[in-house]
Amino acid sequence: MAFIRAILYYLNIAICLFVIGLPYMFYRGVLCRRWSDSTRVCIPFFNTTFKLFGIKIEIEGKENIPNHKQFVIVANHQSFLDINVIWPTITITSFIAKAELWKIPVFGWVLNKIGCIPVYKNPRKNLGMGAIVKKRLEDNVTISVFPEGHRSNDGHMLPFQNGIFRMAKENKFPLLPVTLVDTGKRLSKTKWAQTPGVVKIVVHPLQTPESFENKSATQLRDEIHNMISSALPYRQADAATAAKKEA
Repeated sequence: MAFIRAILYYLNIAICLFVIGLPYMFYRGVLCRRWSDSTRVCIPFFNTTFKLFGIKIEIEGKENIPNHKQFVIVANHQSFLDINVIWPTITITSFIAKAELWKIPVFGWVLNKIGCIPVYKNPRKNLGMGAIVKKRLEDNVTISVFPEGHRSNDGHMLPFQNGIFRMAKENKFPLLPVTLVDTGKRLSKTKWAQTPGVVKIVVHPLQTPESFENKSATQLRDEIHNMISSALPYRQADAATAAKKEA
């Protein structure tokens, strides 16, 4: 059953992209010239999809979400579902994603139009990305990034890559750390399985350029990695075990 639900989930995304998403984007982007607003349809769409597939979203730290759009969301990465849950719970956002996605017909065009930023395997092609991110933020386009670079197989966080932290320091833009809990259980990376249940989102305090101006990019990277991972079940279990030993 979980296998069938996974197929239906992906089919739902693909079909609705063409039946609802593209016509809406044409209307908002081409006719109304409001590309930055064209993904707003994702909010009711994903809220409905989550109900259909038995996914309940719980959010902690909602008060930490800024009332403006000029920040970069930094989150852990477990599942295709990660992207889906950010839109209706935090804000409409574009993404930094691997450049190969731009080669997919139609989908690549969509990514380009909504302000997503490609990251290339060749580091030389990524020069100047920080300035591009800064310009997107100045245009009120929130950006999201998964610094692990790949989805985790078991929910344990992988090391963070340095890029976004170096760019944040050089271009002075704020970072919003976010922990996504159990998205991998709801929609697995390692097997075709979609399982109803709860996804928890923990929004940590905004990290402003002033708060990390005296830290190196490496220090900033490690501190945010620790902050995000601290809300994951395996880290909390380790902390509880350590507390019992000390008691």
